Order: sequence, then C-alpha cells, then structure tokens
Amino acid sequence: MSEDLERKSTPWLTAGFDWEGVAAALAALLIGMLLGALWSVLFWIGFAVMVAALLSGRWSKRAAPDLANGIIAPCDGLVVSVSREDPPSELRMTEKPTMRIRISSSPAATNRLYAPIAGSVESLIVEPGDRSVPLAMRPEDDGLTVSYLTFESQDHQVGVRLASGGLGPRQEIEVESGDILRLGRVFGKRRLGGWCDIYVPANTGQLIWPGQTLVGGETVLGRLKSSSDPDLFEDVLGVQEPDEIEEEIVDEVEDEDDDYPEPDEADTPEDPAVMFARLREAAKNKPAGD
Repeated sequence: MSEDLERKSTPWLTAGFDWEGVAAALAALLIGMLLGALWSVLFWIGFAVMVAALLSGRWSKRAAPDLANGIIAPCDGLVVSVSREDPPSELRMTEKPTMRIRISSSPAATNRLYAPIAGSVESLIVEPGDRSVPLAMRPEDDGLTVSYLTFESQDHQVGVRLASGGLGPRQEIEVESGDILRLGRVFGKRRLGGWCDIYVPANTGQLIWPGQTLVGGETVLGRLKSSSDPDLFEDVLGVQEPDEIEEEIVDEVEDEDDDYPEPDEADTPEDPAVMFARLREAAKNKPAGD
C-alpha cells in the first residue's frame, strides 16, 4: 500500500463522484438554464438541485486499519452521544446490554458505508420513507428511510441503524443477509447525510467521545472483547477497592519499617578518645623488657 502511494504524483487525490450524481447534476443544470430563460428564479432552483446531486454522489477512498477484533466508524460524521441503550428489536441482537454510539452526518458527508467489523451480515431490514420528508432533522422522526443491519463476528454482535430523509433514493444497501465482509468493506450508500446509531457490546473499550469527528472506514471506535487484550475492557479489569489499596500501602510501609533496627540494637562506632585512652593504658601496663 505504501509503495503504491509513493509512486503516485497526487496521493492525496482519493475522492470522486458517482456517475449517477454527475449525470443528475448535469441534467439539473441543463434544465435550469432552459427554464431560466423564462424566469431567472428557475435557474437558481436548478442550480441548487445540481449542487445537491453532486453532494449526494461524493465518495472518498478509505484505508481500513489492520486491527484484530476492531470496530470502526461505518460512516463520516460527528459523535452526538455515547450511552448504554437497549438495541431496537429490528436488529435482533441477542447480546445485551449494549453501548449506543449516535453519529450525525451532514448533507456534505461522503455517501459510502463501511462494515464496522469483520464478520457476517446476520440480519437486514430496510424500511422505506415518506417522500414528503426531505431531510432527517431528528433520528426518530416519522417518515424516514431506515435500515437495520446486524453484523456478527466470533459470537459478538454489532448493530447499525441508518436513518435518512425519505425523498429520493437515499439509501442503497449492497449486501444481503449471510454475506461475509472484511473490516471496512463498502456495504452500501447513504446520500445527503442523516443519522447512524451503532450498537456495540457494553464491555467494548471506548476510544471515542461526544463531539469527536469520525472518518468512516478508518476511525477506530473500540475493540471487541478478547482474552489477549484484557486491559482494554472495563468489565474484564479487576479493579481494586480504595480500602484494599490503602491496606496494601500500609502493609508495604510496615514492611519497610521492619528493615530498620531498633535504637538499642544498632551498632554504633566507639568514640576515638576512648580508643586512645585504652591504648595508653595498655602501654603503661606492658613490662619494660618486652
């Protein structure tokens, strides 16, 4: 991968537009120009439709991290909240409780959706929306186009709920139940932004926070529980109570104190004056013939 980038003169050029979006934008511009000859306001309406068509067709190539048991963001957006919530019944998740990560995407966000984990698609439900609802202002509004997908890997489940406006072909899911996906593979499109709720196991190590900007297909949300990585999960850690920690500290201090002898047991050096007095006394008592 790095060698391929080294050979490119413009490695930063990873974005593009779907041909459907480009075709719709050109058609809107042409119609706007023709109708604008009759009334100038119609030209600007066509111009606005052209911009919306280009935004809906915008995509970007992403490089998924090489991370075992990793969970990545399925789309671009901003983290609105992270909380413990029960998954909706449409996801058919058996693993509870779960942590819900709510993501909001702007209409200018790229349209590709990425597999959050490496595994299989266990469940897929798509609910068409109402054409009278052009934008998803709130994730629970009526008339939205909503898709429910459940991914499974090694007995762990991750659920994704996608919500967008009901006007036009806003969501295209390109996988079916039973398909096997690698981490970060594109599984569909969602045009002109919307909402994404991702439900992960509650013991997943949290690596994101509200207000953080996510890059779909690249930003790591956490890692599924693994025996080789116990330090990443709060539920696996054996957290000691404060009283236990205090008792251990007291025991260590007492052990350190035991290393020091009592004052009456310590060996203190003799006074030099006393030593010289003993030598002089010994010299006086020594016989003269010696």
